[in-house]
Parts: sequence; C-alpha cells; structure tokens
Amino acid sequence: MMKRVLLLCCIICACRSMAISQTIKPFQLSFLPMINGSPISLNQHYFSSELNDSISISKLKFYISNISLLNNGKVIYQNSGGVYLLNAEDSLNLQFDIPQKLSFNRIQFGLGIDSITNTYGALDGALDPLMGMYWTWQSGYINFKMEGFIGDISKEDKKFEYHLGGYANQNNAYQLVDLPIQAHSDIQFQMPIDLIFKNMLLEKKYNIMSPSTSAVLLSKKIAQSILVK
Repeated sequence: MMKRVLLLCCIICACRSMAISQTIKPFQLSFLPMINGSPISLNQHYFSSELNDSISISKLKFYISNISLLNNGKVIYQNSGGVYLLNAEDSLNLQFDIPQKLSFNRIQFGLGIDSITNTYGALDGALDPLMGMYWTWQSGYINFKMEGFIGDISKEDKKFEYHLGGYANQNNAYQLVDLPIQAHSDIQFQMPIDLIFKNMLLEKKYNIMSPSTSAVLLSKKIAQSILVK
C-alpha cells in the first residue's frame, strides 16, 4: 500500500513539473558595451572616433532591478527575482522565467538600486558588500561602476573611475529605463560607452567616486543611451 502511495505521489509531482515546464520559458536580457558601434571586451585597446583617442575598459559592473514587462501601457509581469549584479568579468546577461504565452511590447527596469532598498543597509546575495558595490549606510550602493584608461594606455597616465550611486534627495542616481520591444525572445541592449562618457572624458573629468549631482547626470545619460539591438 505504501509503495502505491509513493508511486502516486511521484506521478503527481512529475505531472506538475511537466505542466510548469509547458507554461513558462526562460527569458534572457543581454547588455553589450560598445565602442565605435562594435562590442568590446575588458582590458583590450580600442580607438574611438568619438573620443579621437584610445580607450581601454578594465572594470564594468552594474545593477539591474525591478524588471517589468508591459503590454499597451499595462504592467502584465513583474520579475520577483529582485536585483541582478552584472559584471563584465563574468557575464552581462541575466535570465528569468516568464509565462510561455505572455504578450508584451515594452520593458522597464531599474539601472541601480532604488532608495527603499538602500534604506535597509547592507544586504546579502547580489547586494552583499563583498561584491564591491557598497559604500556605507549613508551613501548606499554603487549602481554603476566603470574603470579604465584613455590615451597612451602603456603609460596609464589617464585613468578614469566612475562609481555612480547615491539614493538620498537630489543625489538619487537610480534610473528607470523604459523601452519598446518587438521580439518576445531574448533581448540584447546596446550600451555605447564612447558616446555615454564622451563629454566627461573630453573635459578630463576622470573621477566620480561619491554621490553627487555629476553622478546623477551621468546616470541619466547612461539610462537614456541604452538601446534595444
């Protein structure tokens, strides 16, 4: 009798698993940092026509959060996964499951960590301070971090460091990205690094390392420059 009960439980679980696999599908978002319209890799030298100079990116990390899918202006899916830390040393892709037959034509997501999450202080998982993306409880999380060199790379005399974050009042650097999409399969986003940071680098403003008006303005520039490939 006990064996029959166990067998029945196994059959029920298997049926449930099959039903779930038939009703959801994996959905991937990929981010492509680009220079001169072509994807780039870390620690490689590229000549940028926008900058009229050589540039090398040694570090690129940022948070993506609060992902929603919309259809005709109405939110029809919100990702419960929360926060993703993307690191070019590993992967600039993230993946989650959505309903198989979900119909949508727009995506929204946060670039960085919202002010409410920041008020909780240091957390765990992707938000663990060991990830190197947390300042202090007063300043909160770094939403976007990029480091590298411009000019004569061999001399490393023009190092830039952009650590963009802040969540309080006028220094709230969190940005909402809202883009139309057509395909319901995996989506790639382009991030034109040389266009985003052109003014900063040409004006030789090589460092932003704390919450500030400059961090907010540059964060807005990044969010506005992200395009669907």
